[in-house]
Amino acid sequence: MADEIDSANDEMQKRLNETLKSVDTSVPKNRTRKCVWCGEPVKDTRRWCSAPCRDEHTLYANKI
Repeated sequence: MADEIDSANDEMQKRLNETLKSVDTSVPKNRTRKCVWCGEPVKDTRRWCSAPCRDEHTLYANKI
């Protein structure tokens, strides 16, 4: 019985690993040159104008 469970766990782990390899986790660059949270101008392709803006955005995004 344990052999069947071990085989099933191994198969599920293989499938999970393959699925995780296919997930795109790249963050798109901010081409608007504005903070994605407050809209203030930013240098180059940064997403936020400051660390507090980033933290507030992350806190809000994690609540959803």
